[in-house]
Amino acid sequence: MTIGILGKKLGMTQVFQPDGTLVPVTVVQAGPCTVLQVKVKNTSELPEPHRTATTNLGKKRGKLARPRRADGYYAVQLGFDDQRERNVNAAEKGHAAKAGAPAKRFVREIRAAALPAVKQGDVLNVDVLKDVRHVDVIGITKGRGFTGTIKRWNFHRQPMSHGNSKHHRKVGGLGRTYSINKGVPKGKKMCGHYGVEQVTIQNLEVVKIDAERNLLFLRGAIPGHNDGYVIVKQTLKVQV
Repeated sequence: MTIGILGKKLGMTQVFQPDGTLVPVTVVQAGPCTVLQVKVKNTSELPEPHRTATTNLGKKRGKLARPRRADGYYAVQLGFDDQRERNVNAAEKGHAAKAGAPAKRFVREIRAAALPAVKQGDVLNVDVLKDVRHVDVIGITKGRGFTGTIKRWNFHRQPMSHGNSKHHRKVGGLGRTYSINKGVPKGKKMCGHYGVEQVTIQNLEVVKIDAERNLLFLRGAIPGHNDGYVIVKQTLKVQV
């Protein structure tokens, strides 16, 4: 199973290594996370109470017991950070109630290659990463609004003199000298909305783990604003 957990970015600070080296770190509150569901590939791998389910067919026809279908893949569905009951619909509340937990704000799946050892209702803490030295962090970047090409794509500005009047940060030519009537080429880097994108930072070193407070200290920066939700997983690439 790919080891992972959900968390929240708290901010950045610095810690000192035993040799006196100062290391910039990002503090992540990793857990506690509730296992809301365990996805399985085959129906025979389902726990005995869940191999059959009841479907409501209406007032006249009553209820019918049918076997639950397999999901076709292995995964663990985790939930992090309790949600206010008034902000939760009935489906979300009922799904979380099967695991004996309140509805969660942040729900994500972590894929696995084999049947996971955890069960529905288990609680995972930052201890699941105690033997992991490097992790991948998935988060949503900060929103930058509508920006120009210099900020969005690192374009150079135009010359500041010799007849260039108030066009220093303009986009310039669009690359269709003889066929501009066909429109802007697909994929052309232009002004537009920047940020709020899913980004993965790979091979971040785990500097320190505080099991009592479920805190994870990672070397360097991770995407997103403070209090933004992130997914922390054991790195998929070998650290060189």
